[in-house]
Amino acid sequence: MTEINYLTIGSESAPIKVESFINFACPYCKNYFFAADTVLKPLIDQGKVQHTIKHFDKTKQGLLKGTVANIYLNYEQPEKTLDIIRELYNTQAQWKVNFATIETKMEEEYNLVPCKVADDRSLAINEEAFERGIKGIPTVFINGNLFEFNPLEDKQETIETKLTEQLNNSM
Repeated sequence: MTEINYLTIGSESAPIKVESFINFACPYCKNYFFAADTVLKPLIDQGKVQHTIKHFDKTKQGLLKGTVANIYLNYEQPEKTLDIIRELYNTQAQWKVNFATIETKMEEEYNLVPCKVADDRSLAINEEAFERGIKGIPTVFINGNLFEFNPLEDKQETIETKLTEQLNNSM
């Protein structure tokens, strides 16, 4: 069986492990992602947090374009891939219009090709989501405990505050 590599940023020895199940086409994941990016980056740089991003390839029509984008991402280059994810979220409304747009963006703008390991990774994440009872996105765990926030109502600033509080309680 192929070893599954997730998009992991930060030290393996970091005492706090954050797992984020997200989809790049989800507007609620966008708010969470930018909140997490703001709060986690300094902690990752200090070696206190390791962040693992698990793209949940949902079959809901509005999220399928996020699945297409994810197929192209090279998780072996985490910093470069993280930069692309930031840009994908910033331009989400533009590339979600149709499948050809996201495929063209990934191939021409980023000079990427579909990754062969994407299918195995997607299956592993879907299996894990099923085993852990994850149905919606974003779903986030801090040291295995569910991070409580309301992705439908909480704006980025609120998520940042809640995330900071829960991380402080984990340290």
